[in-house]
Amino acid sequence: MVLSVSANRSELLKLKDRSRTAQKGHSLLKKKRDGLIIDFFKLLEHSKDVRAEMNELYKKAQKELKLARINSFELELKLLAKGAQGRATVDFQSKNIMGLSVPQIKSLFEKRNFIEQKKTPFASLYIRNTISSYDELLEKIVQVAEIETALIKLLKEIEKTKRRVNGLEFSIIPELQDTQKYVQLVLDEQERDALIALKKIKAKIDKKKLN
Repeated sequence: MVLSVSANRSELLKLKDRSRTAQKGHSLLKKKRDGLIIDFFKLLEHSKDVRAEMNELYKKAQKELKLARINSFELELKLLAKGAQGRATVDFQSKNIMGLSVPQIKSLFEKRNFIEQKKTPFASLYIRNTISSYDELLEKIVQVAEIETALIKLLKEIEKTKRRVNGLEFSIIPELQDTQKYVQLVLDEQERDALIALKKIKAKIDKKKLN
């Protein structure tokens, strides 16, 4: 497709400059896309490992809870659940991956220490193990949330960059090149016509001189 432009030298220079800029942008965006894809798959592999760790911690926590229920009184568990809770908060920050800001999530909470708490001196080893296991699980869940949120953002940025690369490669750059060729062709034709006209004028002048 040829863009609608005036066929003159000034326009030809502009087209050449735009074409060079578009090709440079295309090259940079391809590098960015490729870098994002590499980071995405690295993070994906890390995500699989962390998810596997989270699943193992969940199984461990469930096992500890089952032992606590078997070896403790129901009333004891209810009292501990109501009166001895830790405080959890989540801190959202950000980090940079290939120029893309992705969330960095950190869990900030006071771990429950039932050994030192005067209100729960009767807490059994099974209960303490259960609480400790769920604390570890909570931290791992936050880690998984951070990684998978980053994966989503990376995937969106990859798709966005791919669209821009394809737009330049298959639409903008070919249009600029086709238009540049068209303008060059028109200018060459104009030069040939001007040269022919000059030759005719020169021939007439020479003929008059002979007469």
